[in-house]
Amino acid sequence: MGPALRLPLCGLIVSLPLMAGAWCEPPRKLEPVAADDFRTGLARWRLEAEDARAVVTAQGGVLDIATPAGLSLWWREPLAGDYAIRFTAVALPAPASAGEHAGRISDLNMFWNALEADGGEPYPRSGKFAGYDALPTYYAGFGANGNTTTRLRLYDGAQRRLLAGFADGAVAEPGERPMTRETRLLAGQPLSIEIVSRQPTPADPVHLRWSAGSNEVFTRADANPRLHGYFALRTTASRLQVRDFQILSCR
Repeated sequence: MGPALRLPLCGLIVSLPLMAGAWCEPPRKLEPVAADDFRTGLARWRLEAEDARAVVTAQGGVLDIATPAGLSLWWREPLAGDYAIRFTAVALPAPASAGEHAGRISDLNMFWNALEADGGEPYPRSGKFAGYDALPTYYAGFGANGNTTTRLRLYDGAQRRLLAGFADGAVAEPGERPMTRETRLLAGQPLSIEIVSRQPTPADPVHLRWSAGSNEVFTRADANPRLHGYFALRTTASRLQVRDFQILSCR
């Protein structure tokens, strides 16, 4: 299968599914550069949890996150160049500690290419979502807000800009499209996630691709893209299990 046909719509580029790695043109190829098999704990991650009752473990090949409130898990190494992040996630019912949100399926979220306004590594925060408002970064929230929204945002240090999104009617913002099966979390169903960050070229101006399963949910071709920084898994009042985390570089 060759490159997808991309059609602009409301700031979002809608694509047919791309063959994995199609954005990494020959003679370059994708090479694994880092990974976590989740068998030796959380040494490669920095945890920020709003509630001390959050339980995060990495053992037996599974990163297991059960939290009653906001939580971010930062990969300690910065990312740059043309790269892809890949992992598999399963959303499970939120723990009893989540109170009124116990049992819900929600919030497979992430930050990437995050740097402080001065260009430094993100400083430690409490884990409360509002604490990241001034952090320049990209943010994707998949099945957020009780599985009613899936959104791509750019935090520019001053505001959280909605770039594209899907939402149920009651919570939809202007320009968002309706949620579909492909933009919701399905309880207990493994979902492969891929984030691509690359230098745009005249032949392919797309610098950001965000895919869930075979569905390329978001792509962007912005004039001044963010192309390096730090990655974090983000969630709230939820339970997630993550496997097979890897980072690949196009070289």
